[in-house]
Amino acid sequence: MNKTHSFCETLLTQPNPLKLLGWKPFFQLQLTLDDYEDTLFARVIAHHRSGYVVVSEQGETHLPIHASLPNMTVGDWVILNHQQQFSRLLERRSLFSRKAAGSKVAEQLIAANVDTVFIVCSLNHDFNLSRIERYLTLVNDADVEPVIVLTKADLCDDADELKAQVQKLDPLLMVESVNGLNESDVAKLMSWCGEGQTVAFIGSSGVGKSTLVNTLLGEQEQATGGIREDDSKGRHTTTSRSIHLLASGGILMDTPGM
Repeated sequence: MNKTHSFCETLLTQPNPLKLLGWKPFFQLQLTLDDYEDTLFARVIAHHRSGYVVVSEQGETHLPIHASLPNMTVGDWVILNHQQQFSRLLERRSLFSRKAAGSKVAEQLIAANVDTVFIVCSLNHDFNLSRIERYLTLVNDADVEPVIVLTKADLCDDADELKAQVQKLDPLLMVESVNGLNESDVAKLMSWCGEGQTVAFIGSSGVGKSTLVNTLLGEQEQATGGIREDDSKGRHTTTSRSIHLLASGGILMDTPGM
């Protein structure tokens, strides 16, 4: 079954689909009286080369790329008219983007309206405090809550020491060390994955992001990349941006490029 169809079918069985999708007062305050007449509020749940997949209380709609459609990304909220055509893009609470190297497009949008970012770093020889600091700056600049997730704790003899080094970056910083294959271990992250909360992952290739996503979802949603034993580097395994619904009611963004 197509992942977005599965997402949509699950969502529409819930009593308040918009709330589960992450609808908040921030977006409500942008509406006019006209916006409530013969319109739908929808969230972008997938972005492909051909266009965007959006979901509203009436189901799934595909918005093909065309000249009048603004540049959007997964997580954006839009208003659709009575024919379920694009009407307006709502202002974003947060946005992650990057310069598109070698492209005429000045900015490549990665993810919008994220509440929490899990900064993932493995506790092997790939551990890099400077990289974590750079990610922290990126997340804080976007005005999004950062949580440091240290993976492969089961393979590290000095996990507590490395965790303490990260904690020294900011005494108030939330830092969790986990075995990404252990459900009870990964459950430490669920307090940030409540109903209507949108979470995303950031981290270099091979640190265990796909494994974490699989464990949080409780199923093999992603193809987990193989790791070369000589350098613990993983292959890039995610090719398109999409959204998944967690059993807790949270929204999990799968966003390559972050």
